[in-house]
Amino acid sequence: MAPNDGLARWLDDLRHRLANGDLAMLDPIDIGDGTGQLPSETTIRIMLNDLDDLDSPQESKHGDEVQRETRRHRLLDDFRRLRELIG
Repeated sequence: MAPNDGLARWLDDLRHRLANGDLAMLDPIDIGDGTGQLPSETTIRIMLNDLDDLDSPQESKHGDEVQRETRRHRLLDDFRRLRELIG
């Protein structure tokens, strides 16, 4: 289920920015779980890979559907915070 607050479009743009190297110069961004110690580009790659995994239930490394949806909801909240921080 796609978020309806413009986040899906922002995530598409984020993927393009990442692919173009536009995020390489960002300072580390602390959104929890030790992310403040990683380059922002690495954090964003990990988050996007996690989202891809969660959006592909047949291939997901996460457990049952309830656990996967809970994790996905939290991850989308993290992306919303990231959007506020980097635009």
